Amino acid sequence: MKIRYLTIVVICLSFTGSIGQSKEFFVSPNGSDIHGGTDLKPFATIERARNAVRKYLKSGGKDRQIIVNIRQGIYRLEETLVFGLEDSAPDGVEIVYKAKEDENVVITSGSKITDWEKLNNYPETLAKEARGHVWVADIPETREGQWNFRTLYDGEEMLSRARSKGFAPTNDCPSPVLGHRWSDLNTLRFPPGTLRNWDNLDDVEIVIRPSHQWLLNILPLASVNEEKGIAKTSVNGTYMLARVTRKNWTETCWVENVLEALDEPGEWVLNTKEGRLYYWPVSGEPGENIQAPRLRELVRVEGKNVDDLNGDIPVRGITFQRLIFTGGDRDVWTPKDKGIQHDWDMFDKNNAMLRFRGAKDCLVSQCEFRNAGSSGVRVDLYGQNIRIENSKFYNLGGTGVLLCGYGPGLKDVNKGNTVYNNEFHHIGQIWLHSPAVFIWQSGENRVLNNYIHHLPYDAIVLSGVRPRYFGIFDPVKWKGYIIPRSIRENMQVIRWHEIGNPQTAEEALRFAHARKNLVQDNEIHNIMEVLGDGNAIYLSCAGKENVIRRNLIYNSTRANNEIRFDDDQEESHVVENIIFGNGIKLKHANYIENNIIVGGGISIRPETAIGAKIQRNIIFATNDPPSFYNTNVTDVKMSSLLDLARPDYNLFYSLDSKGGREAFRFIQATGHDTHSVFADPGFVDMKNGDLRLKHDSPSLKLGIASIEIEKIGLKEDPAFKRLRRQGFNFLYVLQPEIEVE
Repeated sequence: MKIRYLTIVVICLSFTGSIGQSKEFFVSPNGSDIHGGTDLKPFATIERARNAVRKYLKSGGKDRQIIVNIRQGIYRLEETLVFGLEDSAPDGVEIVYKAKEDENVVITSGSKITDWEKLNNYPETLAKEARGHVWVADIPETREGQWNFRTLYDGEEMLSRARSKGFAPTNDCPSPVLGHRWSDLNTLRFPPGTLRNWDNLDDVEIVIRPSHQWLLNILPLASVNEEKGIAKTSVNGTYMLARVTRKNWTETCWVENVLEALDEPGEWVLNTKEGRLYYWPVSGEPGENIQAPRLRELVRVEGKNVDDLNGDIPVRGITFQRLIFTGGDRDVWTPKDKGIQHDWDMFDKNNAMLRFRGAKDCLVSQCEFRNAGSSGVRVDLYGQNIRIENSKFYNLGGTGVLLCGYGPGLKDVNKGNTVYNNEFHHIGQIWLHSPAVFIWQSGENRVLNNYIHHLPYDAIVLSGVRPRYFGIFDPVKWKGYIIPRSIRENMQVIRWHEIGNPQTAEEALRFAHARKNLVQDNEIHNIMEVLGDGNAIYLSCAGKENVIRRNLIYNSTRANNEIRFDDDQEESHVVENIIFGNGIKLKHANYIENNIIVGGGISIRPETAIGAKIQRNIIFATNDPPSFYNTNVTDVKMSSLLDLARPDYNLFYSLDSKGGREAFRFIQATGHDTHSVFADPGFVDMKNGDLRLKHDSPSLKLGIASIEIEKIGLKEDPAFKRLRRQGFNFLYVLQPEIEVE
């Protein structure tokens, strides 16, 4: 593992160095596209510079590096800027689009809204609180169907779209873990007075957590029957549009973009039937920099992508450096969309500001992806050796980085990418389920030294398509009902013509291509701040031989477990992680070794299989009463689960010595952990966050290795170095009571 890690770092460093003779072009907002693109006479647009590079390549230019220097300013796009095969770098050549040193280059699709007028004739539906405060702008393009935006900005600050008071649907899903959750996906039953049959119904959207606590849907309304309390959406939900099961949440659904809800400063409503934008400015009148986005996808690098097993031709060798991407619009689901797991994102879709779709050997370095309704970066279909490093992702409506290969089948061409030394925070600010890093059907990637914090849901997800979607039933969990092939989630991405007729889970896992990924040295905190039943690092049917190594996780708000092996995840490793919280969840034949867990320990599920391993971990229980192993299944004895997990050579400890020893004796009485001990783990200085082991630590005698804590986190500001300055205020925090499914 160490050799792999060092190799990645060397590659990243060598790629950014000087590679010899270069050809340069220049771009400036004060330039002109009729100029020659020189330092003294720069182009005005990046598109013009791309065309100049394209022409230079076609003429046979032999420079090893072609550089487009982009000077400080705002570059507004009305159409996605596309780099195609004609823009690909020849062998041995690197093409770089970069900001000049210490200059801010902003790429946005924001279009300024002007000609505001104070609203004097109030529509009947306008909230009383807003009367006298609202301004309006006529935008004919929206009335003509040429432009419809879902986010609005004052500069780069996202403004709040008018949102009604929350409510809960009046119906429950009859059996949420069985087939009923897919029985009716576009019917919403609502309490009296919450919905109306608005005359611009096409503009109105329902935002809902449908039946389950791990996702959010945003669905356009198709009809409202006020008398019966029944509404229909024009796009299906992921599950039944019902109350969230097993949660007493009372506000899981609300309406957006109606005048009745425009009742606070800073809110806005767009009525495309009228072609008018309504806005209540915080300062009393609209500023000069109110902007609406034209695009979700700002820049796309796209080669030739074919559905056949062979024939893809990637764009190669393009670098984006020190650029700022902002002002992308929010994703909008359509009936043609294909969802990946739980619809946490959509397959092969233009919903990220920078997208690689058929690309190889490209680099994103020192860039910022910020303040947008869209996602940051996607690598779709064919994507290999794409490196995303030293960048910042924050205040995004969707996912930070998504590596999204082809659906289950024989085609496996999304692999070997690197997400290194980036900071992610406040991701998923609209689509609450969006993770910072999402790896789906993509393998052999490296997620290294990232700093991830303050998210409404998961931080890192590795997943694929579970065998149940192939019609293969698990005798422990999956009871044998057929999942409809018509649903959006997973079913539309399976390459049915290639998979044959798999009969077992093992046969189906052949097509799980998110294998051999390394997630290492990441710092993660303050995740799971809104939704439920999630985790910091989550694996489900990703593929075998994934390694989750030496990550630091703490202050997770609602996480059931910080690291979770979920359904159909097999033969993967969780090693050398440091967790303050509810620990690790084990299912199937996976391996938990040499971790430090301060909090709730390890949860063992009935799906655990013989061959699993729990060895050489330090479990420091802070729960009351102390417990080291647990399960949320009431009808299965812990002893039978320990038979599957085979724990041994672990060290247990609790400040409640009496309760901790009793819990330890119970474990040993089942015939397990026979070589394990109850003892102080022997950390160098736990109070000040030094969790290395003293030379005489009893942990060492069990074969537990000291963890190299200084390697965790951002390279320029490692986690433990920063935390020593700030203070380790999370060391002994008892975790809240968690409800899990």
